[in-house]
Amino acid sequence: MSGLDRHPFGTDPLSGAATATYSIGRRTLIALSDGIFQMPRTFLGTVEHPAAGHEILRSVYGEARLPLGCFFLPGAQNVLVDTGFGPAEEVGAIAGGRLLANLAQHGIRPEDVHIVALTHLHADHVGWVGDAAGRPVFPNARFVLGFGDWEYFMTRDDALKPHIRESLQWLDGQGRVVLQEGETAVAPGITRLSAPGHTPGHSLFVVHDGPARMLLLGDAVYCPQQLSHADWQAASDVDPALARRTREAFFRDLELHGGEAIGSHFPGLIAGRALAGPGVAT
Repeated sequence: MSGLDRHPFGTDPLSGAATATYSIGRRTLIALSDGIFQMPRTFLGTVEHPAAGHEILRSVYGEARLPLGCFFLPGAQNVLVDTGFGPAEEVGAIAGGRLLANLAQHGIRPEDVHIVALTHLHADHVGWVGDAAGRPVFPNARFVLGFGDWEYFMTRDDALKPHIRESLQWLDGQGRVVLQEGETAVAPGITRLSAPGHTPGHSLFVVHDGPARMLLLGDAVYCPQQLSHADWQAASDVDPALARRTREAFFRDLELHGGEAIGSHFPGLIAGRALAGPGVAT
């Protein structure tokens, strides 16, 4: 039995069981959750008000618990964005283990995934990269991520679980790791943009078809309310000042060009939009 199965919030539709389907032009994007993140009280906010995010989430949803979102884009090359926390026991505020079962409910097998695009290398985004023996879970996939994250995480002994590091090293040895910088195509209909700050090589992915688009924000933004509070920083931001500049840049982009955006931990995996004016987001 996984940590998620034992977790008191394991069946909460706003977190572990969250799912949504979006149409972006003629493309379909499936959002699904690997598990839950129970946000610590002072995880998201400002220096003066470190519990701001926790308080707003509690007031809106009744509890500050969030999904571990992953996103599947079917096409000639099937793309999976992020892989959740993986089949691990519950660790502190995080419990995972649902991703493969949730993909299967949509008829998607691990071998059907051609590209795994990682927003960054934090544990709750790379948990299904490899199994406990270091073997890749997605046997036919190439792995796309930001160069800065590879340089930062793969050179630090304590930054990755050993089996995830072994999987990435094996994949790299097989020529199946693609390190990207700047604006780069991942596959038809999905483009990688640099979004540093949360981690050095954090990536944002844009799903697009003609003028229609959806921004996959990873952990650049933790909840919809942060779309109108660029000054909120996460305790896990490696460079908080740079992370804020990145948020502000993409908020301006959303206000100018429109479209929706969704972060990996948005409650219910429901997309939002940034609107002009303080404290406003939908």
